[in-house]
Amino acid sequence: MTRKNIFEILEEKYDIEKEFKTVIGLFFHPTLMLHTNQQVSIEVALDKAYFYAWKQRGCCINSEDMRNRLDLDTFILEEGVECDLEFKIQYLEYICNLINLSNTKLSYPYFQKTKEYVILEQNVDILLSHLNYEKVIFKEEEKVILVPKTPAATAVAEISSKDVAFAILKYHHASLKGQVEEKRKLLRSIANEYEPLLNKPIDGFKEYFDKATNMLNNMNIRHNNKSGKNKKELVDQMSDEELESWYDELYQLLLFCVLIKDNRDRKDKVDELLKRINAKTEKQ
Repeated sequence: MTRKNIFEILEEKYDIEKEFKTVIGLFFHPTLMLHTNQQVSIEVALDKAYFYAWKQRGCCINSEDMRNRLDLDTFILEEGVECDLEFKIQYLEYICNLINLSNTKLSYPYFQKTKEYVILEQNVDILLSHLNYEKVIFKEEEKVILVPKTPAATAVAEISSKDVAFAILKYHHASLKGQVEEKRKLLRSIANEYEPLLNKPIDGFKEYFDKATNMLNNMNIRHNNKSGKNKKELVDQMSDEELESWYDELYQLLLFCVLIKDNRDRKDKVDELLKRINAKTEKQ
């Protein structure tokens, strides 16, 4: 029997609930050193220097106020208390936003990171990896959102405009579960950007493009299919839950169509390269 090394053993013993509480504890720990040699938490440092100017603070007067409005209390550190995934992600999203602000707005020598700060940042990334989530940072908006790791969505977002990339990644955000109208708007935004593509199907994949277009036109996305001249009885009778389920299917179908186009273009480039290589070989 092959012996497991110590790193494999540590990986197996990773406890998400325990590590989440460790992250929360580190977050409230004094992890930044002021120029006065006083150590303070990330919240305290930001409240002193930047929170008032944060583009995403809304009406919150300080970090504690924001945390309270989000119902992110520290009760979770108590013995025996567990919380669901949605709560974990929301808390981690808050922490990631403040870490991002600290990294971009709090400068040396007025603020200096301690080793605990480095550990906190690394442990957050490790925890997100175990939860199968990733950070999406929007620099200009001073915003960080957490979304499930979906390779297809990431790939399409990378080749999309900034606004549509945000729509693609936001669609998977935990807060959108059950938000049919918001998902409808995001799908319409994605479809508008890729309408030229949908109107020119790739050979061999036409049925996928046709089905995506058909759903966009008949599932209360591009048109009002619940009343008026474009009304579809079946769509009108669907519950929000069923409609959301079909929207999720359409979302995946749209990603598939975009990736087909992207990979067809990539294949054409490779074909051209191979032709040039073979032509040069034949001349020799």
